[in-house]
Amino acid sequence: MKKNTKTFIFKLLLLSLIISINHSQIFGQKSSEYHPNPVLGLVDGKEIKFEDVRNKKTNDLSLQLYQQLSLRMMEYSIKKLTSKHSEITLTPEKKVTLEEIIAFFEKNNLQERGTLEQLRPQIKLFLEQQIRTQHLLNQYSLALEKGWVISNLKPPSEFLLVGNIKTGYLRGNKNASVILLEFSDYQCPFCGRVQNTISRLVNDYKERVAFGYRHLPLSFHKEADEAAIATECAREQDKFLEFHLLLYTRQKAQTLNDLKKYARDIKVRSPKKFDKCLDSEKFRGLVEQDIKDGSKLGITGTPGFLVGAFNSKTGEINGEVLSGAQPYNVFKKTLDKYLIRQKNL
Repeated sequence: MKKNTKTFIFKLLLLSLIISINHSQIFGQKSSEYHPNPVLGLVDGKEIKFEDVRNKKTNDLSLQLYQQLSLRMMEYSIKKLTSKHSEITLTPEKKVTLEEIIAFFEKNNLQERGTLEQLRPQIKLFLEQQIRTQHLLNQYSLALEKGWVISNLKPPSEFLLVGNIKTGYLRGNKNASVILLEFSDYQCPFCGRVQNTISRLVNDYKERVAFGYRHLPLSFHKEADEAAIATECAREQDKFLEFHLLLYTRQKAQTLNDLKKYARDIKVRSPKKFDKCLDSEKFRGLVEQDIKDGSKLGITGTPGFLVGAFNSKTGEINGEVLSGAQPYNVFKKTLDKYLIRQKNL
């Protein structure tokens, strides 16, 4: 079993735990001790609170702390209550079936990571943990309802980032009120892996969501910046998408000669103009601006996504960052959240 396949399965497990916690009745409990916005100190006699200094990194850490405390509170409470209350049990009755394993394998397109038989033990473990987590949540909800548990935990307030599409390439509904803006690298394997998910999202949300792309070539991918520049040269001849999709299928062959050949493969109107554009690094400044803007948003690895409300007139985006090649359902839940918000405005 490949190590990255195991990592993928357990990342999905962690995501399921976090999503489950976020939708549990832990949220909404009134706090009398724990406070998500504590006073950190004084400056010129004025209180400085966590909200005053919060950025993406500190927000991520505070959210992780809250989620871990919530999970530990739930587990600790259930264990304590089992000996006192017959309604509370630690072990769920439901078992994982072969049909559920096959459905999970097919739904998450895991064929590229191994065969069903290879991945079956990991998938089974993942689904068993999901069942256990849901069982604990149900038991914990019952304990809260009965008054056997009172939680003083309170989640951090929502932290929204402000970005802009600027010169990013747009597809989908360009006038939509919600956007998924991708920052990626053409030689990043995870960026290549997520493209099928993005294509599926574009197809499913094409009338409701704008999909943007900006460049974030990583320094250790020696040809990625030239690939980004080449894509902009193709865009100059209305061939951005064709070139963009092609590069993700040719991640190990992106020398200048390769890039010029690809331009001819997709039949740009003027190969000579493309060559001149690439050789002169005409769009180097645009790519460097993309890198700076991605860094300001706290995106240090690829792929990174800014998802949120979109003002198509100004290009401004108010939203949150998703990191990594996330599963389809994670993108879906986030997009649906912002679509509902915009609809209710």
